[in-house]
Amino acid sequence: MNSPDKKARELRHKEQDLRKREQEIRLRELEAEIDRSVPEHRTTKYEEPDSQVKGKLKQWRQKIIAVAQFTGIVIAVVVAVRIATWLATAVIVGGIAFIAYKMFFAGDKS
Repeated sequence: MNSPDKKARELRHKEQDLRKREQEIRLRELEAEIDRSVPEHRTTKYEEPDSQVKGKLKQWRQKIIAVAQFTGIVIAVVVAVRIATWLATAVIVGGIAFIAYKMFFAGDKS
């Protein structure tokens, strides 16, 4: 009884090995076929001339917007520095005038 079971098991085992080898061979064949079908040069997506023009216009538009933003920031900083300079000048002149008033005119009243 062990003999037929053993033979059946061996037969199933051999069939599994055979199927496994066939799958490996087929896999190698598919890999070789894929390697042969891959082009050797790079391909690029075709773009219509209109889309290229639109793309360039979009790039120029973005550059113009960036330059305008930078210019706006520079102008704002220059204006802020001018205003701060005027205010600082006014505070300094006011302080000197106050000190001069205290020294020359406020001391005479007592």
